[in-house]
Amino acid sequence: MTFVANVWSYLWGTLTVIPFLGFPIVYYLMWVWKRDKRLAARWAVNITNLLLIRSVVVAYGEIWPEAMSAWWWIVCFYLVFIALLGWIQVRWKGKLSLGKIGFSVWRLSFLWFGLIYVVLITTGIFKTMSVV
Repeated sequence: MTFVANVWSYLWGTLTVIPFLGFPIVYYLMWVWKRDKRLAARWAVNITNLLLIRSVVVAYGEIWPEAMSAWWWIVCFYLVFIALLGWIQVRWKGKLSLGKIGFSVWRLSFLWFGLIYVVLITTGIFKTMSVV
């Protein structure tokens, strides 16, 4: 492998194990590029959310390799929360705005996958320690 491929592989692996490390990296790069703190924060949250989803999938697969893929759980999470928020929005406002629902579910998923990441990492540590 070339040097660049090695660096990219190491960075990608590190961001999979520690996805919250992506936040300051993306924030700094976007701030240097655009000089806008709000835009940099928005990009950092979105990229960190993608990294969290990837980390949850990998951790779930490592802890329970025989189980159903975590991607199905993630798809079900999004479908259920979109339906639930859509139902609540129609009941309260009388109309449906998919843009607002999508944005809300995406932001809620940041909190949800952050919590799931911590739970899965803790579970993985305890499962590994019980084997040793």
